[in-house]
Amino acid sequence: MKRRSIAVFAGLALLAIAGAFAVPVMMTAAIVDPGQTTPTDQAMIAHWEKHRKTLDQITEMLRSDPALNRLGMNWSDPDDPTRAHVPPERIADYRDLMREASIISVSRGHRSVQFLFHSSGLSVGGFGKSFVRGEASRHAEVIDGDLDAAAADRPKVLLQRPIDDGWWLQRDGS
Repeated sequence: MKRRSIAVFAGLALLAIAGAFAVPVMMTAAIVDPGQTTPTDQAMIAHWEKHRKTLDQITEMLRSDPALNRLGMNWSDPDDPTRAHVPPERIADYRDLMREASIISVSRGHRSVQFLFHSSGLSVGGFGKSFVRGEASRHAEVIDGDLDAAAADRPKVLLQRPIDDGWWLQRDGS
């Protein structure tokens, strides 16, 4: 019995030592690994050209569902889409189209629809890149050049770049 207790204690000690080394290594890997690279404006424009019809289809659907404010792959605003008079089958259709166009979430503004395409970091201290259909935001700085270059050293910024009539690339940081 004593020998078994010593073996169990030794096993637990080895597990604790391994954990003491593994956790910092895993945390370092998570912090150092930047994850998905930020798409360039050119890559986003090529993606938009390929999926424009899908994004237009989502925009038209939203016009028919005025009480649906925002939609992600596993959440919605309102929380229960049936409160917005949108049946589950239609939500599934939205999400199928979003997956097809690699869209993270869709949100409706007063005069525009935002399609979140890339997100990096947390909601505080992170940034996103989106396609916007509609009017430019009155809070955005409209530029003609590269969004990432214009955002350099400016963490809290809302930039938009026209890509076609009523279409914008957007980069926002918090």
